[in-house]
Amino acid sequence: MSWTLEKANEQFGVFKQRASEDAQFRALALADPKRAVQELTGLELPEGVEIEISEGENGELQAKTLINAPSSDAERELDESELEQVAGGTSFSAFILYGPPYPEKTKKR
Repeated sequence: MSWTLEKANEQFGVFKQRASEDAQFRALALADPKRAVQELTGLELPEGVEIEISEGENGELQAKTLINAPSSDAERELDESELEQVAGGTSFSAFILYGPPYPEKTKKR
């Protein structure tokens, strides 16, 4: 099993419920959210994903998810196969030159 957006949203609901019922889990969630997520789900957070848990004024848990792209991919050049996938298309001038078939204009009387 792996993480999806739906799975993450579902598990956060379970996370908040357990934290409201279990004082030890709540303390773990506030101190080490990654470990709390792993204990609850059996899954580690994906690489580059951090989670911060804080307690709001009304005592409800609030989560902030930080996603960091791996630095190795941030500044790399695309290889030839990746360039082929994004190359192509058309330009506005090609649309004007070769545009859709225009019906012959007739003067209105």
